[in-house]
Amino acid sequence: MGQGRGRNAVEVVKKNFTTGFSFIELLITLAILGLLFVPVMQLFSHSLYCTASCQELITATNLAKWEMERIKNLNFTKEQLKKTGSLVYPPLDEAPLEMNKLCWRIKREVIVNSDPVEVRVSVFRQEKQDEPIIVLVTLIEDMTWTEIRPVN
Repeated sequence: MGQGRGRNAVEVVKKNFTTGFSFIELLITLAILGLLFVPVMQLFSHSLYCTASCQELITATNLAKWEMERIKNLNFTKEQLKKTGSLVYPPLDEAPLEMNKLCWRIKREVIVNSDPVEVRVSVFRQEKQDEPIIVLVTLIEDMTWTEIRPVN
């Protein structure tokens, strides 16, 4: 009777070893998971970079549109606009605009030799004043009426 019990114990132990994972199988599984994890992490970091870049571009575009609307709402004639010339907003001796945790400056250039007057608005970050993020261009023409008559 003693021998029968010993065999059952050995068979049970053998069954436990055959149903589990070996160390090599676990290492191979971890290596495959590691290889799949790297591209996912690269995709995640790339999406963060693209989000920050798009946020910067959207802010610059909105600032350029804002400045362009400011120019149009001044109702300057072509000659008055030419006299104002190019300028930077806010001026370089003042603090820059702060939006979305970045510092911005807006540069307005009036091209004097053009008819209608060409106006370029460049938006750039404080740190990179030589590299505009966006440039908007518009043409300004005098809108004067020589005569106003009622309609019959």
